[in-house]
Amino acid sequence: MFSYELVFSQVALDALLAADAAQRTQARAEILALCRTPARRGDYRTKDKERREWEVLLTNGVVITYWTDDAVREVRIGLVEWPG
Repeated sequence: MFSYELVFSQVALDALLAADAAQRTQARAEILALCRTPARRGDYRTKDKERREWEVLLTNGVVITYWTDDAVREVRIGLVEWPG
């Protein structure tokens, strides 16, 4: 059971669908870990044009940009990327 539910942007979903199996497996593991520990902070923060603050996490070869919506208990995934 997870503390928070997941919500994906279309861009993040497209990246996951286009990824190879190993990338998808690694990203999925890291994203599910975020749901279990939604208070986890990223390696740095960035703001979008609406001034919303996003966490950017680089972990185990995947970059995940997300924010946690505590009011509705959701982790919102904006981007999933693989450096390189």
